[in-house]
Amino acid sequence: MSSWKSFAVTKTGASHLKHGKGCEDYSLNISLRSSVMKKWYAEIAIVADGHGSNDCFRSAKGAELAVNCAKAAIKQFYVSIIKNSISPSAQMPSLIKNIIKEWHEKVDADIAQNAVTEAELEKVSEKYRQRFERGENLHHAYGTTLIAAAITADYWFGIHIGDGRFTALYDDGSFDQPVPWDERCYLNVTTSICDDDAVDTARCYVSYHKDKAPPVAVFLCSDGVDDNYPVECNEQHLFKLYRTIALTFVEDGYDSTCAQLQDLANSFATKGKSDDTSIAGFIDMEGIKRAAPIWRQQIAFDGSR
Repeated sequence: MSSWKSFAVTKTGASHLKHGKGCEDYSLNISLRSSVMKKWYAEIAIVADGHGSNDCFRSAKGAELAVNCAKAAIKQFYVSIIKNSISPSAQMPSLIKNIIKEWHEKVDADIAQNAVTEAELEKVSEKYRQRFERGENLHHAYGTTLIAAAITADYWFGIHIGDGRFTALYDDGSFDQPVPWDERCYLNVTTSICDDDAVDTARCYVSYHKDKAPPVAVFLCSDGVDDNYPVECNEQHLFKLYRTIALTFVEDGYDSTCAQLQDLANSFATKGKSDDTSIAGFIDMEGIKRAAPIWRQQIAFDGSR
């Protein structure tokens, strides 16, 4: 029986509600298990943050499609690895291509069923309005970021397109951002799954447990979380936040902590930047017990939790 558990929560930002935009974030978590033997195979967590600009007026749908395309592609990726005995690292480029290809196909299907309306174009910039009216670059209207991660008994990996943060915590008290940061993402500027070069610029990370012990917790968040912290020490603030959440899993258990995550995400969504907020990830319920004494020492040392 695996001690890994996944979670995902999304809340609509107060600023979005104020302007009648609705939620443009989307997230989910899934546990892959055998329906017959109940054997655990993997935990998956995914977050997407649709772009809030007027030119991306269908980004909420784009985020939903991105998450669901990633879920389907990752499940197929896992099955393919098992059946064909292929290296996950070798298959990672194909996984990224499949996610993005499937997203574009789903967007095409949505456009075919729901033509762009004049009302949708009212607030679009002149540059994109002309393109959209010519039927060009319509995928841009669905633009979104994407962060996806999965862990199995033998390896774990992550994929990142755009902004948001991907943070891993280890049982020795350390943390890192395993997927390289995209330097083109800064303040309100972000790369996107709708970019022409998304396949080439998507970042990824793969690690085998035999080579390096896996983290005991992995957190994915949209910028509704990390934008509340100073840019120059963003990762350190997120580590403190996620360390607190991980300790809550230790002290209060899985179900209670997941309920508290709903309140935490809502707090981010209604205060501070008041943007749509998503927090997802997976956690080793046994591994965090090993890390807990170290985390408590860190808290005692720096006087913050």
